[in-house]
Amino acid sequence: MGRFLRCLLLILVVVCEISGAPAHAAEGGGASSSDTPVFVKMPGIAFSVIGSNNKIQKEIQLLISLELEKGKVEAALDPFKRRLQDAYLVSLADMWESRPADAPPVSGDEIKDKLLQITTDTAGPGIVKSVLILGIGERSHAR
Repeated sequence: MGRFLRCLLLILVVVCEISGAPAHAAEGGGASSSDTPVFVKMPGIAFSVIGSNNKIQKEIQLLISLELEKGKVEAALDPFKRRLQDAYLVSLADMWESRPADAPPVSGDEIKDKLLQITTDTAGPGIVKSVLILGIGERSHAR
């Protein structure tokens, strides 16, 4: 029985530490929140590039995170997230569809610049500092 109580006590301590850590950080404990960059992971963006023959030429998947300006919190971006997702999807699909089939892949810097411009136009200046590309997947359907 003593072993059971020690295990139960250990579990309770771990749970308290885990659940208490975010509240402690939010109250100003630990690192200064104004010095720590805040990243907002956006939902994945996926679309198909349709070729001139009306068949899928490529499938594209993109994962991004937005780095907020110093002192901003994710809630500042919340009212714009849905419009940002829609604008990202339309712009990226246009970017890929406007390229010739034999063109080199779209560069990461080109994508980041475009997405940052869309974000600034949609949410306004002073909220998002930069765009971080977490992953890009491109699968060709050409045969």
